[in-house]
Amino acid sequence: MTSVQSNDQRLLDRILDDQHRRLAPNQGREDFFTFFAADKALQDWDLDNDEITDGIVDGAHDCGIDGIWSFVDGRYVTADAHQYISSRAGKIELVVLQAKTSPGYQETVVEKLHFHLPALLDMGRDEDDLAPHTNAKLLERTRRFLHVLEELASSFPQVRVKVIYASKAAEGPHPNVKSKGDRLRRELARITSDTQATIEYLNAADLRERTARGAKAVAQLVFSETPMSTSLGEGYVCLARLDEYYRFITSDNEALRLELFESNVRDYAGSTAVNNAIGGTLKSGTREDFWWFNNGVTVVADAAQIAGKKIVIKDPQIVNGLQTSHEVYSYFQAGGQHLDRSLLVKIVVAPEAGTTRDRIIRATNSQTQLPAGALRATESIQKDIEESLAHGGGYHYERRAGYYRNLGFPLDQVVSMARLAREFTAFVGLAPLPRPGRIRNASFPRA
Repeated sequence: MTSVQSNDQRLLDRILDDQHRRLAPNQGREDFFTFFAADKALQDWDLDNDEITDGIVDGAHDCGIDGIWSFVDGRYVTADAHQYISSRAGKIELVVLQAKTSPGYQETVVEKLHFHLPALLDMGRDEDDLAPHTNAKLLERTRRFLHVLEELASSFPQVRVKVIYASKAAEGPHPNVKSKGDRLRRELARITSDTQATIEYLNAADLRERTARGAKAVAQLVFSETPMSTSLGEGYVCLARLDEYYRFITSDNEALRLELFESNVRDYAGSTAVNNAIGGTLKSGTREDFWWFNNGVTVVADAAQIAGKKIVIKDPQIVNGLQTSHEVYSYFQAGGQHLDRSLLVKIVVAPEAGTTRDRIIRATNSQTQLPAGALRATESIQKDIEESLAHGGGYHYERRAGYYRNLGFPLDQVVSMARLAREFTAFVGLAPLPRPGRIRNASFPRA
């Protein structure tokens, strides 16, 4: 056992050396380990590098906290959160990280967190008293959490606080450390009357496992009956029980895995007649099966194979069925039960080369009337435009209809495909200027 654990530490050091040299050669080793540990600790929330860095507060007067991130319904709370946070929310989460390169867990680390965190998370805190021994970034990040906690109080959201202590330890913490961690957990559970607090310890083996998990996007779907497949083996059609599909589309912290819908041509449409009907079918108490009334979902993947009662899927993308997925997610988030009902799932393994994947997206989305440009949402040039407008002009390009609207961004910052086309034609003199409300001072990338 000892030899294996020592190997985990040595292999983790090799991984750190390789990634440090490749990703951040000019960054100090301690600082890089903090980022590395944050990346692994926050894997279920699918943050980008800027969002991870935004929450790192390590430095002078950090109160023993290396990073702190707030989430509302699985979405990271940024500095401009007031612009898009809905008045209703189901869940508020706070993740606190302490990352140490030491080969073990230390009681003093937990004691320091126990001393500072309750004061920082007290809604009646006196910031003038805290400021002399608390850095400004930490004060602001905890202020974000307290702000959403107060703003969303009327929707009675679940409140979850997770403290993650990551180190290069070969094994788990000593009982004395765990005992002090339990006292910290009980203290944090008093933030509100229904706060759920957890303490998680990540050692060398855990960090290695999460690195491997992140290197390849693999998901598993438990099926109800033996899937059907052609002799060519390019995919499967199966029934999955509703609760198993819910597990498939959510991460370990029960947040919706938004990365599964990256190739979808539109975002959640909200309270439409179709979505209300899907929700109504889910909530009905009859013994009629759900898949009888629903077209199901289509998943495109790089590879898929059966392993026992599961289908192991590499790089899955739900290209049709986003509305159904959201309704299933909302149903179980509200305490719904599967009632032995199932969903029809089609898994297609598309060739890496060629246009098969795009043609599948077009075909499976053609049953419902969509604007002509919507089916171009997944093209690489559309992603380039989205990134260029965000960085060059602070605009949010909706290549997927409704995406930024659902996030609550101000309408004058959201640019649709049609709006961009009008702006561009006016810019080059091909058409009269559009109606008021057009983009002003937009920065178009040079050809």
